[in-house]
Amino acid sequence: MSEKPILFSAPMVRAILDGRKTQTRRIMKPQPVGPVFIATDPKTPRYCLPYNETLTMGGLAMRCPYGQPGDRLWVRETWRYRDWTDDGEPEIEFLADGGSRLVFGHKIPPEWGDRLSDIWAGLSDPSNYAIDQRAADRRWRPAIHMPRWASRITLEITGIRVEMLQDISEADALAEGIDPKFPQDEQVANAAMMRYADIWESINGPGSWAANPWVWVVEFRRMK
Repeated sequence: MSEKPILFSAPMVRAILDGRKTQTRRIMKPQPVGPVFIATDPKTPRYCLPYNETLTMGGLAMRCPYGQPGDRLWVRETWRYRDWTDDGEPEIEFLADGGSRLVFGHKIPPEWGDRLSDIWAGLSDPSNYAIDQRAADRRWRPAIHMPRWASRITLEITGIRVEMLQDISEADALAEGIDPKFPQDEQVANAAMMRYADIWESINGPGSWAANPWVWVVEFRRMK
């Protein structure tokens, strides 16, 4: 079993916490040419074999960079130091829902010990502490900078496949975390897929939906 980090935006973190999001789609790099076949080698993680139109090998085998069923993903999200105990143990706050958790020192790797001590010393300086009588840091930190010990969400991969982006079904769009409670869309076919397309473009840029790339579809469950 391997464990790797994965980034999610605040709305997608909320969808995971609500139990609405059980899938994520990530662009395959590099893009395969032609039809794609998924195989499992007993000696290696699951991988992708791209084929060309004559069904001969069109490229090297591609392992899924997120792992295989049974592996785990720990979620990186926007965060900050909310407060500190008198012993210098950090309380982490999460932008997605305002939740927080106290991280005890024994859960923090040794290599972070001195670094956290320096951060705590700086935040405890009278000039900073006087802001609200707490050793607090209001600066939100990008998800990419979240260390493993600060993460609150761990996911177990339950399935992996590849497909072209626009092949997503209405059910899978809902599994991507689209909120189904939109009465105005009751008469609109593929309403969830249309909303997912909008979200995809907001993350990946204009024209990214129309480009219809091959994507890894990673299915998961949240571990309690």
